[in-house]
Amino acid sequence: MSRFKPLALALSLIPLCLAAQESPFHGGQWAMQFGGNSNLFSLGVLKFTSAHSAWLLDLSNAANVITATGTDNVGTTTSANQQYINLDARLGKRFYQTRQTKVVSFQTLALEAGLTDQALDLTGTHYRQTNTYAGINGELGGAYMLASGLSVGGTASFSAGYLSFKGNDSFSKQTGHGYYNSIRVLVALGLYF
Repeated sequence: MSRFKPLALALSLIPLCLAAQESPFHGGQWAMQFGGNSNLFSLGVLKFTSAHSAWLLDLSNAANVITATGTDNVGTTTSANQQYINLDARLGKRFYQTRQTKVVSFQTLALEAGLTDQALDLTGTHYRQTNTYAGINGELGGAYMLASGLSVGGTASFSAGYLSFKGNDSFSKQTGHGYYNSIRVLVALGLYF
């Protein structure tokens, strides 16, 4: 065990050494982060408390709406519409390290809450399930500073927490609770002012 103490100490000092490099940010600065992937849009607002940390408020939305019909083996055609909507909010603290003159990395630790609503038209019936959830979110990211007020980069985040759901169709209603986890990867554009 004693062999690992020097290694653990060295690894714990790396963020401090990196944070000592000159940062492109300053306390009191504001920023907006636009993120997205194939089915998610995210808009974040950052308020820098120092050159190396900022408060983050992030709102995201994902939606799929499909208008469709289904035909059974007898030839009867019915609605087969589908709808999926997700709204999510995160509030947390982000920590920055300057890797090179134009490259920054960051980690975010946040609380999140959201709502997911899914509806399906099945043969002769309509099914709907709504989830509400709350948990924690951890994020790793990096950005390349194209100019003093503009960056491009990406993030990968992991979320876990508690959820409750209710569902219903033409025949029954369901309620329950459980746990969730998710992983998101986004491309991000940052504007700093």
